[in-house]
Amino acid sequence: MHASVIVVVAVFVGAALQPRVTPVEAGLQPQVTAVAAGLQSHVTPVEAALQPRVTEDRPLPEFKPFADEVRKRWRAARVLQSQYTFIERREEVKMSALGKVKEGPVKTYEVYPSPEPGNTYKRLVAVDGKPIPPAELEKNDRVHRENMVARMNESPEKKARRAREDAKDRADEERAIDELFQVYDIRIVRRETFEGHPTVVVTFEPRPAYKAKSDEAKVMKKIRATAWIHETEYQIVRVDLQAIDNIGFGLGVIGKVYKGTTAEYRRTKVNGEVWLPVRARVTARGRALVRKFELDTVTEWSEYKKFVVKTDEALRQ
Repeated sequence: MHASVIVVVAVFVGAALQPRVTPVEAGLQPQVTAVAAGLQSHVTPVEAALQPRVTEDRPLPEFKPFADEVRKRWRAARVLQSQYTFIERREEVKMSALGKVKEGPVKTYEVYPSPEPGNTYKRLVAVDGKPIPPAELEKNDRVHRENMVARMNESPEKKARRAREDAKDRADEERAIDELFQVYDIRIVRRETFEGHPTVVVTFEPRPAYKAKSDEAKVMKKIRATAWIHETEYQIVRVDLQAIDNIGFGLGVIGKVYKGTTAEYRRTKVNGEVWLPVRARVTARGRALVRKFELDTVTEWSEYKKFVVKTDEALRQ
């Protein structure tokens, strides 16, 4: 799935903001899993016990006020997320100059977020479980500190230009979010108890007749989504996305993610105050340049800690 589309769908459907990557890799980021996976008609007793449970029959929430509250809570969660450090464990995806795509090493990062775009520090601490040598850690920390000092000492003109770029990015995201409600036929279809949480299930089905106005909307039209949203806290607990058509990049020349690519994204409540991502998985088939590929990658986030001065004082000394 295209990275910018994931950002848009995230506001209601729920995907975490990801670092900038190549178009093909963006389509492979762990963000989705098959909607049909939880809808098997023949399951074992154990599988049945693990599936979400449909709850009592009573009127479902009205869509517009519910959607407005979810959107508001999502924005608040994004602000609170910048106050937490965490561990990110990512199965990397690599693409060679000739288009060969393969699963790379598993990298573990300590992440020190920032509410200001571009200031988040992803500190690589291990590769395939092997710790980064202390000398290399110190070198990377020093480079980060130098970058932060340079950023603080930028000229007023450069700061103003970056502020305009950030404002444009936010405006573009808002426009794409508004178009999301035109692209999709969105319905609250039922209640389910999911992992102990009271949720409502929301489906996002692309409208075949809708003429997309933006590149993001063109991609959204090729993605079907289902979301599980906490009914009383208005927070996204789980989202499944599925490509219902091939998604091309660079007019299909750079590559394609094939129809049937799926992904799953999950969040959990942290510290009693904020819902944050814990796991994302993508199972993808596609083509990069002239080479076909198949991938199954996972990203996990854990060990959330409220960001205080002591948390990163070692990086500032």
